[in-house]
Amino acid sequence: MFKNNKYFLFILTLLLLNTEIYSQSEQEYLGVIKLNDSSFISYRLNLLENNNLISGYSITDIGGDHETKSNIRGTYDNKTNILSFKEIGIVYTKSEISDYDFCYIHFKGKVNSVDSNKNIEGKFNGLYNDGSTCINGEIKLRNIQKIEKRAEKIDKLIQKSKQVDKTIKSTISVAQTLDSLKMNILKPNQNLTMFSNSSKLELKIYDAGKVDGDKINVYVNDTIFLRNYVVSKKIKQLTIPLKSKLTSIKVEALNIGTISPNTAKIEIIDQENNINTLTHLKKGEKTSITIVKNN
Repeated sequence: MFKNNKYFLFILTLLLLNTEIYSQSEQEYLGVIKLNDSSFISYRLNLLENNNLISGYSITDIGGDHETKSNIRGTYDNKTNILSFKEIGIVYTKSEISDYDFCYIHFKGKVNSVDSNKNIEGKFNGLYNDGSTCINGEIKLRNIQKIEKRAEKIDKLIQKSKQVDKTIKSTISVAQTLDSLKMNILKPNQNLTMFSNSSKLELKIYDAGKVDGDKINVYVNDTIFLRNYVVSKKIKQLTIPLKSKLTSIKVEALNIGTISPNTAKIEIIDQENNINTLTHLKKGEKTSITIVKNN
């Protein structure tokens, strides 16, 4: 499922240029999809092969307002080197939900090996659940380890360059930017919609960085569920029943602690998924999670 994020696309354009080959066995790829209307969207692909069967997930618009994670299924034929996969369902999305008719990527192309250091490139078809066409385009992905190595090289070149001011050098790190974009940030007034088949949900809340006294409230369906909680290294676990089609969870920042902003690591866990998120709020701001039951 796809939308757009111009900031991340700038970083990817820099990193997807000619890249050296490194020997490794990672099965994660990063890059862009180009739609037929010539727009580009960031795309991350995680692949797991087991007896020529493919499973894993994709993430589109990484770090953007429309970030979406989808499950994927497919096959890999090691005789013809044909990789085939399709997105089969949404795990979560930050897009507004007006209906549930998402556009899913279906890809088929030649790849030397899904666990090699080769690129994944080729055309894809975008299809709705009923099989009708939504939009088509091209995939251009690099192995994530190759991208990370290139980011490190770019940072070294920046630090050695005499053309870049020292004050600017101290604020630039392509590798750190790339790493930060892996985090699933819950921004103020933003809603993450998660799809679930479970009857209950577990929230694990803790401080993954330096403990600085951040304090939060947690609401479930607009009723206070956890009041004046000071986030610490100790994991606070909440069990939330999913009794209706929609369950709303809101996190409110009551202060900013000694280090701004208010940040709490929140793991959202059901019987199938574990979504790691991080709040990024000022005092009085809220972010929300909506759970949609599939059954």
